Amino acid sequence: MIKKHILGALALSMLIPLGVSAQTLTTKSDTKAATTQKDPARVPYASQIKLEKQTIKTNNKTNQTIKAAIKGKLVQVKTLIAQDKTNKTLKTKKDALKVQQAVIKADKTTLKGIKVKLVADKKIAKTDVTNKNYAALVSDLNNIASLQTSETPILQKLSSDLDTLISSLSK
Repeated sequence: MIKKHILGALALSMLIPLGVSAQTLTTKSDTKAATTQKDPARVPYASQIKLEKQTIKTNNKTNQTIKAAIKGKLVQVKTLIAQDKTNKTLKTKKDALKVQQAVIKADKTTLKGIKVKLVADKKIAKTDVTNKNYAALVSDLNNIASLQTSETPILQKLSSDLDTLISSLSK
């Protein structure tokens, strides 16, 4: 008799969680259906937003590739300086190095200015999304893409300036 009650309680305990999970599944599917519906205010701007986001993504990949190369060159510069310090040949190259370092510092300052503008524009774009102001979002995304495009030649110049520094250190 006790076995029957235990088996019955077990069966009931297994049914109750299934009923609850079935409820939550329908609730989740209902919310998913509600979120997949497009915002009618966004529809006219959707293609422009998608195009601008793709441009931003492409520019970002290009700039990240250049930045990775710059990081490698900076490591190379540091090792060459360390070698020159141990060989005591750094003093003879000091004047040329100072000039090149000033050029590199100017490039970095320009990049910092662009980065500040990029961060500000990205924050504005986020607020435009939350406020559903899609016309302004398209404009902000366009500004971000143009800032990234202006950043690319400066990164390339910084890379070539580092190459010049490496060649002067290698002599």
